Amino acid sequence: MKKEFKIFEDAKQFVLLLNLKTVNEWNKYAKSGNKPDDIPSNPQNTYKKDWISWGDWLGTGTIATINFNYRSFEEARKFTKLLGLKRQKDWIEYCQSGKKPKDIPRNPYRTYKNEWKGIGDWLGTGRVATYNMTYRSFQDARTFSRQLGLNDNKNWTKYCNSGNKPDDIPSAPEHQYKNKGWMGWGDWLGTGRVANYNKTYRSFKEAKKFVQKLGLKNHEEWKSYCNSGNKPDDIPSAPWQVYKKWNKK
Repeated sequence: MKKEFKIFEDAKQFVLLLNLKTVNEWNKYAKSGNKPDDIPSNPQNTYKKDWISWGDWLGTGTIATINFNYRSFEEARKFTKLLGLKRQKDWIEYCQSGKKPKDIPRNPYRTYKNEWKGIGDWLGTGRVATYNMTYRSFQDARTFSRQLGLNDNKNWTKYCNSGNKPDDIPSAPEHQYKNKGWMGWGDWLGTGRVANYNKTYRSFKEAKKFVQKLGLKNHEEWKSYCNSGNKPDDIPSAPWQVYKKWNKK
């Protein structure tokens, strides 16, 4: 037999007297055994034509995000720019502080999908998300990088973290310019160093002939020689890696 429920207004008036604050409290009450049979456990389904929100049903005044009327994007952005926040972390902390007006969305990238241009635009810092950044051409960026006088990629990382790097020069050029001119850090910084995997070495026979003329006696002497700066670039420091079959020669 189909249940007969109170009309929406009468049911809501009954519920308002319960002084419940959240949907969880309502669910606990509905399962407690104290709810009259003519009050539905799932009012949002029973009263589809009259249903507004849980805030309306419980009398809390809370409005679901999807039903909330927020300020226009321009007005909301104008407000947030005046806060002086610098990063997304600052924005999250501000939202959690309880100071944010209700008509400013916590997740603006969802509310303003069509106007959203990134957290830098929202907070007024001018920062542009990496995926929206337009970088200089490889040739122009490499020319700039070579003028810095940096010796290796560790110093490059320090420079990038210093805050002095222009925004249109990528922090990770090896990714940005992959297949677009990238040939290693030595080429990027102008040091002339070539990564081991890009080096061309002498044949095993020619390299061994050269090394045997050095008169070295053991591995320690070989290491000292490699560190001396006298070793030609086309002789590998770790021949056992370059010439994997060298023990068989």
